[in-house]
Amino acid sequence: MKCDKSLGPDSIHSNLLRAEAAEVVKPLTLIFQKSISEGKLDDDWKKANITPIYKKGSRNEAGNYRPVSLTSVVCKLLESITRDQILGYFNRTVFTKAQHGFVQGRSCLTNLLEVLEHWTSSMDGGYGVDVIYLYYRKAFDTVPHRRLLTKLKMIGITGELLEWIKDFLHNRLMRVINGDCSYWSHAGRLCMERHSSGLCTWTTTVPDICQRSTELDYNLLECSRTMQTFGLK
Repeated sequence: MKCDKSLGPDSIHSNLLRAEAAEVVKPLTLIFQKSISEGKLDDDWKKANITPIYKKGSRNEAGNYRPVSLTSVVCKLLESITRDQILGYFNRTVFTKAQHGFVQGRSCLTNLLEVLEHWTSSMDGGYGVDVIYLYYRKAFDTVPHRRLLTKLKMIGITGELLEWIKDFLHNRLMRVINGDCSYWSHAGRLCMERHSSGLCTWTTTVPDICQRSTELDYNLLECSRTMQTFGLK
């Protein structure tokens, strides 16, 4: 656990958990097991403090700020456990060799190296290369939760874990802290990009898009893809 994590709404710091690890490991294990077995997440763990970080452009435009979400550090531990289990299953059953995002040992670098190798080999053989770059703007914020849950069920995520993910996505609250605190409001789909569990489950929707492009080669990152055609002289 990283000790530089900021406090969430529950005011429990990661330094406290690390310092008292021997004392809290058993009760936290019991709490985590109960949460998964019942398919329920504590309401306090569904809350997030949002801090707006200025990016560029006019400071009067809300779209020019990046929201940084601070959630419960304890809940993040539970998220990391479920994320590792889900991604392990996805790596065996869902992800293809073209997937570079959320795959251990792969990254933006491996994605670039692979496509550059394809392009170079094709051009050395006298073939043309056509490349299309696609970026899914606000990709995490626009996936319907009901459709995502249906997709997870179709690929084998069922039972207690599916119910836990469903509850994880449901009825999340957030408030903006910028000097003063706003009132609590529902987060809607915005929560997916801010949480590891939401991110890794979202990746199941990306291969479907590329499977429709059977005549194109493609490479996948988290919210973008590169498609290329080969064999045209």
